Amino acid sequence: METTVLSRAIRAGSDDIARVMRALLEYSDAWQVAGHANVPFADLVNLLQQLRDHGMLEFHGSQLLLTRQGAEWARDIHAARRESATCSVCAGSGFEFELFHDAYHQFMPLVARRPPAEATYDQGALTAESVFRRLAFMYAQGDVAGKRILLLGDDDLLSVALALTGLPREIVVVEIDPRLCAFIQHLAETRQLNVRVIQHDAREKLPGDLRAHFDTFVTDPSETIQGLLLFVEKGLAMLQPGGAHAGYFGVTLIEASLHKWNLWERHLLQNHALVFTHISEPFSVYAKGNEAGGAVNLNFEPMREPPRAPWYRASFFRVETLSEFVPPVDYDSNPRDELYQDAESLEEAWLVLANGQTQSPIPIPKDFLDASAQRAAQAQYGLGRHVIAEFWNCENAQSEQGLAEAIQVAVRDARATLLDLNVRRFYPQGYSAIALLAESHLSLHAWPELGYVALDVFTCGEADPQKIVQALEAHFKPRDTEYIKIPRGRMRTHVVPEM
Repeated sequence: METTVLSRAIRAGSDDIARVMRALLEYSDAWQVAGHANVPFADLVNLLQQLRDHGMLEFHGSQLLLTRQGAEWARDIHAARRESATCSVCAGSGFEFELFHDAYHQFMPLVARRPPAEATYDQGALTAESVFRRLAFMYAQGDVAGKRILLLGDDDLLSVALALTGLPREIVVVEIDPRLCAFIQHLAETRQLNVRVIQHDAREKLPGDLRAHFDTFVTDPSETIQGLLLFVEKGLAMLQPGGAHAGYFGVTLIEASLHKWNLWERHLLQNHALVFTHISEPFSVYAKGNEAGGAVNLNFEPMREPPRAPWYRASFFRVETLSEFVPPVDYDSNPRDELYQDAESLEEAWLVLANGQTQSPIPIPKDFLDASAQRAAQAQYGLGRHVIAEFWNCENAQSEQGLAEAIQVAVRDARATLLDLNVRRFYPQGYSAIALLAESHLSLHAWPELGYVALDVFTCGEADPQKIVQALEAHFKPRDTEYIKIPRGRMRTHVVPEM
């Protein structure tokens, strides 16, 4: 059969076919192929079945062997075996954890007593090595030492590993599983670890004292679109305003396609002041058995036996906030939002295949994405924006001369409306200016003997307070400045009015 005809007959994208063929050239164990093909699990199994039906592949127990015809076809589509270029010490993370040697050896006997994974909570724990590679990765980015760290879910016990290093300023775990909460709390008390444990369902609003409090958050979200965004946005809501704060989360290509990655990455970038700084090699390996199939009676020979070695792998993402970042609004999730299962999840994949059905496309949850975008817009702007500025060592603070004109021009250029302006001189020195705007107000106080000016500008609507502050900065010519930006009038519920 010609290559193009065969590709059409298999009914899969050429990119997925090439990935699966490369994995088959590199691995014969079916579970390892599943872990390295970078194709959603259900699509992978469907492709393997079709390759066997077309004489390209043979099943021998859990072994997958390309036939001569399959090997020739791999050459025709330019799929080639890749020699491993991954560091055997760091597993592709780029970091080894010898620096945390003592903490690692204290961690090992503790993790052995961890409660077993519970499917009800979508759990699956990382290997201890993966936990410490993540820790080393975070430490190298400056997100551990002296930082306040939040973990949304912690079946991996990363909180314990972090606490054993003695580096974080504060560690808080929010976990739904009472067994894990009790276990981590017991370790914290008996080992005097700096860990606070809160039993809580992250689908509900988090405790108010956590909001806008942390430097770093870590979570391993469920991999529906709603799950990915809910857990990451919950983490963002707990970060402090401003730049240089970080979020970490693990995501796979086993339960989330590249199309899904594209959708939620674009959503995060469009609606929050952040950047993706790292998407790691999938060095996060799960000590996972045959939970994937559960009790489903699927006649798929290569995966009837449990895996002999860990196979389920995730990439580790890092996002960093920009200076204009404002924590989004926390909210209760909508009961209609599907957080755990979609057509790409493992459990649903097995059920679909067991019933002999074809894989359905991933539905785009438009209502959820619209609500998320509205929450982000509300967090960024609210009813108004307030900028507080300090100007130090000003060249032009000795006199109020020209100040009224500078304020008038600044207000006009920021698309605000000046209703009243009063500039008052004090003796022996100092002056103030108060401007009433249709959009709110401006106040300014100067200490000429110190070369210091204190300014605050609050506007609503389309008026931009930052432009007013920058225009007055140009007037006073300070050598040192500091800004604080505060969104005003943000709603306290998840019900967002039309903007």
